[in-house]
Amino acid sequence: MASKNKLAENLIKNYVFFSITTGMIIFLLLVMFNYRLLNEFGESDFAKIKASEIVQQNYVDIQSEAIEKVHGWIEILDDHLRVIYVKGEKQDIFLSYTEKEINRQFYDLDDNLYHATLAPFETKDGRTFYCFVKIPKKYLSTSFQFSQESKEFIPIFWKFLLQTLALCFLLFIINVYIYSRWTAGKITSPLRYISEGIRNVANGQFYKRLHFKSNYELQQLQEQFNIMAEKLEKAEMEKKQLEESKQRMLVDISHDLKTPITSIQGYIEALQRGLITDEKKKQRTLDLIHTKTNLVTALIEDVFELSKLESPDYPFTKERSDITEFIRQMAIEFYYSFSEKNINFHVDIPEEEISMSYNHKLLYRAVSNILSNALTYNPAGTKVLIQLKEETSYVRVSIIDNGIGISESLKEKIFEPFARGDHSRKSDGGTGLGLTISKNIIKKHGGQIELDTSMGKTVFQITLFK
Repeated sequence: MASKNKLAENLIKNYVFFSITTGMIIFLLLVMFNYRLLNEFGESDFAKIKASEIVQQNYVDIQSEAIEKVHGWIEILDDHLRVIYVKGEKQDIFLSYTEKEINRQFYDLDDNLYHATLAPFETKDGRTFYCFVKIPKKYLSTSFQFSQESKEFIPIFWKFLLQTLALCFLLFIINVYIYSRWTAGKITSPLRYISEGIRNVANGQFYKRLHFKSNYELQQLQEQFNIMAEKLEKAEMEKKQLEESKQRMLVDISHDLKTPITSIQGYIEALQRGLITDEKKKQRTLDLIHTKTNLVTALIEDVFELSKLESPDYPFTKERSDITEFIRQMAIEFYYSFSEKNINFHVDIPEEEISMSYNHKLLYRAVSNILSNALTYNPAGTKVLIQLKEETSYVRVSIIDNGIGISESLKEKIFEPFARGDHSRKSDGGTGLGLTISKNIIKKHGGQIELDTSMGKTVFQITLFK
């Protein structure tokens, strides 16, 4: 069962989880950082930077490590305020002090560069000496905090803390809302368009495309969806064209079969009733019946051949052979027929052997269909040329004539079933399937067949790849 969770809700949950985990990680890092600082420097070390906490009678053994870490130093002053001992690196020039100068060290002035603390101690001989600690202010900061004695400030502190936490929570909620709406808008809006597009495709509206702006991944998805829709639209158009072509083909077959069969029935009925008594007329009638019967047989055979070629299960094999010799033998077979009709037939074939794989029987049918059309439909005096040329990756067979030509309207559908120049569809010519069969045969070979009339001649070009 599909989940009912919306993407926006999931984004909010994910963002809340992300924010909480990020906050916890930052808190843990701060705790770890503080622990490492304390572990590195030690709380006790930092506490030992005041004169009162480090002073001792044997001032040579005073601990100065924490003070020296912050570039401070210790001065021991005698009872006349003269510097008699220094521990650390002294950074000023005072070798003795007056009471006024000592007091000035504790003033909160901008030109006072050092934080100073002073603690007296008694020597073994009863004299009063002073432990004087100086630390550069840039390494220390002064802070103030309320003590336990200032209890009236505690409620104010908690009030401010709670207000700050409430404001933080409010800002967090606003941030979550803005982030989730913005992120959801960037994702759900394109997904809504994509969902609508899928629904259009499911309803057969392949012509509709997606148009939205989004991030790279969703733009790629949009591009691929539009490519898919375009292919489906093209496939649907081809399907309709194929159905129309088949429907038209059935009508044409019915027409081309009905006409000669009706003629045959009429001739036979006339013979049966004895309406034709003259022997010469009887013979001529029988000859017409024979011609019509051959035409019907040829049409049925072509339809059967075409249906086989269009079937994906049609057994198709190729054998390697010399295509030069193949075209040469075809030219010899057709030479007499062209000469008998006074058509000038020429051959342009290389002398050397060109070996390639092809189906001998089917390729003969494809080429002979074109030659037969050139022989049937062109008048005497026409020049017909069959030419074979070899290129690096393919060979090209061209059949060229300067006969009656092919009109532009017919050129567009010349390879369709029952395409003829005689729109009256007389049934005394060919079956109208020859060029359609040739195209399917060349297609089976993985090649191409094209018609070119741009040079004022009719040029059929068959391209076979090696």
